[in-house]
Amino acid sequence: MLTTLSGTGPSRPDLLGPARSTGVRRAQQHCPLDWVLHAWRLSGQVLWADMAEHTGAHGPQHLRELVGSAGELWGVTERFSIDMALSYHAAEQELLGGAELRSTMIMDALLDGRAAEVRGEAEHLLGLGRGKRFVVAVAETSGERPASPRELADGLRRRGLDSTWRLRTGCQVGIIGVGEGQPAEVAGALRERAVARIGVSQSLSALMEVGAGYRMAMLAMTTLPAHRPGAVSLDECLPDALALSSPELADRMVLVTFGPVLALPTAEREELLHTVSVWIRSLGSTLRAAKSLYCHRNTVLNRLRRMESLTHLDLSDVTVWPQILLALSILRREDRLPAEPDTP
Repeated sequence: MLTTLSGTGPSRPDLLGPARSTGVRRAQQHCPLDWVLHAWRLSGQVLWADMAEHTGAHGPQHLRELVGSAGELWGVTERFSIDMALSYHAAEQELLGGAELRSTMIMDALLDGRAAEVRGEAEHLLGLGRGKRFVVAVAETSGERPASPRELADGLRRRGLDSTWRLRTGCQVGIIGVGEGQPAEVAGALRERAVARIGVSQSLSALMEVGAGYRMAMLAMTTLPAHRPGAVSLDECLPDALALSSPELADRMVLVTFGPVLALPTAEREELLHTVSVWIRSLGSTLRAAKSLYCHRNTVLNRLRRMESLTHLDLSDVTVWPQILLALSILRREDRLPAEPDTP
């Protein structure tokens, strides 16, 4: 790109060769095209910032010349990006073959809310529609070795589940036929091969619901702790999903529920929050909570009284327990509270 801007070196078609080879290589690596295009846009920004810094240091005249050449810089960046993308698409089509490429295009249309455009083909190629039930799954592609679409599909096929997968930004997205099965069963099958976080939508039956299922699967996935492999269906994490769908409301819930407690020193704060969590999970039994916490029953009572004095919550009122548990879950997901340890 620098050589093109300087007007020296080989002819322009020769200079575009590296862009085309990059497109082919990234397609072979199954790297999402929008990631590659983003990298090329960043390269243009880096060139501009560096040139502006060096040229501006030589006086106003050089700076005016730089501004005048901005259009040429972005034009070159765009030209290289277009050639790279064309090569990417050509290589992808060759790798996938006609039928598989068309299948991915149909999935893109469904995920983007354009089901009406591909309804007939989706029913035929993906086996969807006409009352057949399915779920949408999202598998995060982070980690040293993210699961490939083939690995995910093979693992499900061994459970008698047919699926079609498509690589999107940051994740693999699958549409999985469930028949009479349940989303939790799909999550269980995927959990066996999970190398990152995986979310599964609610059960769906209409092609028009694929886009919404995609969003719900993403929401389910984000309820899992970051950088910890696992799989969960939306129906298994509805309280956390509800809190995640409104971050402002989640923050408010934590503040209203535990505000004064959060201002305490770390050790005291975690001790009180852990105690009330174990006590609620012990169904309000101080004796059972004391055994789980390896302390005296009176110690549990003292901590609960301390919690009540700080929060002004009546812990004996079971209607406040869901609010407390949800606020605790939000704190753990945000790493503001250690994960709940196993208790006997």
